[in-house]
Amino acid sequence: MTPATAFNSTAAISNSPTSDVGNDDYIVSFADITVNVDRATATRAGKKINLTTAEFELLTFFLQNAERPLTRDMILESVWSYLASPNTRTVDAHVLRLRQKLEVEPEAPKHFVTVHKVGYRFCPNGC
Repeated sequence: MTPATAFNSTAAISNSPTSDVGNDDYIVSFADITVNVDRATATRAGKKINLTTAEFELLTFFLQNAERPLTRDMILESVWSYLASPNTRTVDAHVLRLRQKLEVEPEAPKHFVTVHKVGYRFCPNGC
C-alpha cells in the first residue's frame, strides 16, 4: 500500500504529496504539525520534533485512523504486532510521549484524547 492510499482524507487533515528536489514525499498536516510520512519526520512550525521509531509508527496509525475510537488492543496489534495483554502499558506510555511532543498542552490534550473505557482517538481539529 502506498502512503497516498494508506491515509483517509478528512477535512481536518491536509494530506498532499509535495515535491522536494525531485522527490515526491507524502505530507500530512494537522494544527501546526507537519508529518512527512515518507521520510518519517515531523515538525511543529518548521522545527523538527524528535520521535522514536515506535512513536512515529503510532502517530502514523493515528493519522490513518483519524476520528475513530481505537482500543489499546487494536493499537498493540496494528502498530507493534503484540497480542493483547491486560497488564501492558505500552500504548499508554507511547500516547503520553506523543502528547508531550505534539500537544500544545499535554495535560489537556486536544488531538490525542482518551476515550473512556475504549482507548484513544486522534482528532486533527481537536475533540
